[in-house]
Amino acid sequence: MSRLVNLQLQHFRNIDQAHLSFGAGINVIAGDNAAGKTAVIEALWTLASGRSFRTAQPRQLIQHQQPGLVIFCEVEQGTQRHRLGLSRQQDGQVRVRINGDTIRTQAEMAATLPIQLLTPESHRLLEEGPKARRHYLDWGCFHAQTDFMQHWRLYQRALKQRNRALRQQLPADQVQLWDAQLLAANDRLHSLRHDYIHALTPFLETYCQALMPELSAPPQVSFRPGWPQAQPDFGQALQSHLEKDRKQGFTQYGAHRADMRFRFDKMDAQMALSRGQQKLFVCALLLAQAALYEKLSGQTVIMLIDDLPAELDAHHRQTLLTLLQELGIQSLLTTTSLNLIPETARDQTDYQAWCIENGQLHPLSESSAS
Repeated sequence: MSRLVNLQLQHFRNIDQAHLSFGAGINVIAGDNAAGKTAVIEALWTLASGRSFRTAQPRQLIQHQQPGLVIFCEVEQGTQRHRLGLSRQQDGQVRVRINGDTIRTQAEMAATLPIQLLTPESHRLLEEGPKARRHYLDWGCFHAQTDFMQHWRLYQRALKQRNRALRQQLPADQVQLWDAQLLAANDRLHSLRHDYIHALTPFLETYCQALMPELSAPPQVSFRPGWPQAQPDFGQALQSHLEKDRKQGFTQYGAHRADMRFRFDKMDAQMALSRGQQKLFVCALLLAQAALYEKLSGQTVIMLIDDLPAELDAHHRQTLLTLLQELGIQSLLTTTSLNLIPETARDQTDYQAWCIENGQLHPLSESSAS
């Protein structure tokens, strides 16, 4: 299994210094709003993905009046232990290392630290545009298929060059110089994504049933490849929309516009499900990915859940944590009170808890729960 061993933070948000050693099961950080508990989860997500889920301004992550920040953790994967680190300076300099070696791409870090994230905003995956759903899909493809990143990079490079030619209003034949590369990478990405959704769907049905047994029908997952259904051949879509692309200065269709949609009883999920059920459905999506990841890799993901009580009622908190334990997943949760964490979870031998106040973290015993 994948397991966080420890985490060290220096000058991250309002946390001056912190050192946490994690249990293999449920780990909880309790504190008032704005105390800094979300910052711990944010730091791990930043280390794994290279970006925050709270801000697009990396400088905001650095503690006020400090020159830079440091995030360091140790993670076990099976019998191997890896040392992962990220430092960022106020001048924008970033250094990312694995086992002391500077890495070239964030993908190396993401592969070593397989993290999933559930926040109070996660239900927006159903409501907003396709970007979040595409990110969810590509996280799964990246971890499931070894050649996904290679073809994704080839596609992004060809798309960037084609769009540059379009913006410069170059002749059509110069724009089309990039079409062959774009087509080849697009076809492979389409196939990988389609296969992943096919493999994921049975797991999604299982976890929807576990979390929402009241639903009369299983979820239906559809994949939209990123170009009109009336033109199933992507090459044809590129050709027929070339003049419009030239007028607008960018490539309208392709794998960069792909989407996945969810329906229940022929209704879109956001219409068929209540707000509470939408949150549960997002939980089912993450659990389905986690189960498929374990089946394909033999490893487990690490689950980060920000403000679990805000996401689910007591019954469903218990159900979710039970499912995580059945999958053998290590989790890090935040809450305003330990009393909101089910007692059965707090009774586990691998349970760990801390309190945080004004950015200061302290181990918290069961007797001091509030």
